[in-house]
Amino acid sequence: MARGWESKSVKGQIDDSHLEKKDVAAVVSKGRHINRPPRPSREKEALLLARTRLLSDMQSTENPRYKVFLETSLAAVDKQISEIQ
Repeated sequence: MARGWESKSVKGQIDDSHLEKKDVAAVVSKGRHINRPPRPSREKEALLLARTRLLSDMQSTENPRYKVFLETSLAAVDKQISEIQ
């Protein structure tokens, strides 16, 4: 008995999943997003986080060689950010 009930439950969940996918696909194909505010691309977001980390490290380091490395890295990140925009 438990097996029959479980399989019916699983079948219902699978059916619901397919319906949700169809609904989401229809909404996305029309160019609308569900409950999502516009946000920058993940790549740009990651670069901005890396830039923030580099600036923080530059302020806290006293090693001149490491500071030069961080400045070079910051320039590379800034270039990548400008290419995305």
